[in-house]
Amino acid sequence: MENSTSVKSVATTFGVILGLYSILVLVLLYVFNVTETNWVISIINAAVTIIIFVYGIITFKKKNGNLISLKEALKTGMGIAVLSGVIAAIYTYIHYAFIYPEFSEIIYDQAVAQMAEQKMPAEQMEQALSITEYTTSAWFFSLMGLIGSLFFGFIISLLTGLIIRNDQKQAY
Repeated sequence: MENSTSVKSVATTFGVILGLYSILVLVLLYVFNVTETNWVISIINAAVTIIIFVYGIITFKKKNGNLISLKEALKTGMGIAVLSGVIAAIYTYIHYAFIYPEFSEIIYDQAVAQMAEQKMPAEQMEQALSITEYTTSAWFFSLMGLIGSLFFGFIISLLTGLIIRNDQKQAY
């Protein structure tokens, strides 16, 4: 199948859009001091993310004579996921390392309080706190954001590709 547009151009455009959207969400959560998980925000965020991925893959399909294979859908979606994930991960690190480093301390203190409430033995508490310290660092938040972006991007791309694919090999 000959392509009139490249995966790279579409993935770059939508990857930057999704990366900027991710930064916007993190900034808004910080500005409005939203520290607890809010299911409404989570659903809206997931819906917008899915829409950006799907629209990016559909845009690729439209620019290529309304033809797309599963492989091209996956390439496009993963391109979007990688670029948006890297952009968001870089900002996430900056955000939690320099702008809002107290967040890690808040999460750590909550873990300490929970462990004390559960009357955890000192040895277990020490081990758990070393893991908690590791998992509440700015770089860990960034890494998990990137991994989440890749995983979520793969799933959305796979499902979208399976639904909208119509390459020439399928015509009977």
